[in-house]
Amino acid sequence: MSETIEALAARQLAAYNAGDLDAFVACYHPDVAVFEGEEQTVAGRAELRERYADLFAAGGFGASVPQRLAAGPHCVDLERWWRVRADTGERREGELLVRYTARDGFIGTVQFLFPD
Repeated sequence: MSETIEALAARQLAAYNAGDLDAFVACYHPDVAVFEGEEQTVAGRAELRERYADLFAAGGFGASVPQRLAAGPHCVDLERWWRVRADTGERREGELLVRYTARDGFIGTVQFLFPD
């Protein structure tokens, strides 16, 4: 039986927080589509890996999900994120909504919804 979307979202968050790029990317469908708002910014695992490679290499980041809502193959996370710039030590943080949709036992679609 395939993992639920909640389990997939939790697994990718754990890999993200552990700084494990391989485990993070493995949660996503080979043809994953990532959107920032309505604009698609990533098509496929290779582009996903490329998008996150520098972040994972630099370290100094993490996120938590204090609230997750799920229905069928969809879930929406309230995500609180933080990052520390390696060059300045400056810490930035914020929150956003992240919508996930399952596809064939993986995360198939991700949409980042940023507050204005």
